[in-house]
Amino acid sequence: MLIQNGPNLIEKEPILETGKAYKKPLDIIEFELKDQGDQLYSKNDLKNQWTILFFGYTNCPDVCPTTIFKLGQIKQQISKELPNVNLQILFITLDPERDSTERLREYLGFFDPSMTGLTGDVTKIVELTSNLSVFFQRINKEDGYDFNHTASIFLINPKAQLKASFSPASSIEILAEDIKKVVKKSN
Repeated sequence: MLIQNGPNLIEKEPILETGKAYKKPLDIIEFELKDQGDQLYSKNDLKNQWTILFFGYTNCPDVCPTTIFKLGQIKQQISKELPNVNLQILFITLDPERDSTERLREYLGFFDPSMTGLTGDVTKIVELTSNLSVFFQRINKEDGYDFNHTASIFLINPKAQLKASFSPASSIEILAEDIKKVVKKSN
């Protein structure tokens, strides 16, 4: 009697509605910025927890506040449904000239004071955005300036590696489901 083996199962990443999960996570580069409490924050602070990361600036008129609001709601939902998952929200400014630690503390306090906001030397921020393929460009206007920027949401695993990216245009419910899929698959 001939026994035939079934096909080898290839490990697949979860299929996401709002973005993509990476089969081989990308290592985050070493960095050092300051949080809204004026404390140093580095790559090491990403370890041993899941991190939802978003780049933006506090003077952003639309995408940034909408996305940060969504991230606060998503964190609450995931914390309720997956209480054993340690999850932090990290907002890194693209505008350190205006976004001081004090300004970040005030701004994030409107949404969720448990969020961490980072600012620092613009060259350090550029290195980190380059590592994650985040585009941003200052646009000068008569009354000041704004930025064009990548508005992706990034999910960093507890080993400080980029595990997935998502579109901020998606609903809170769909984003939360996709983030939970990635976290559950990795735990």
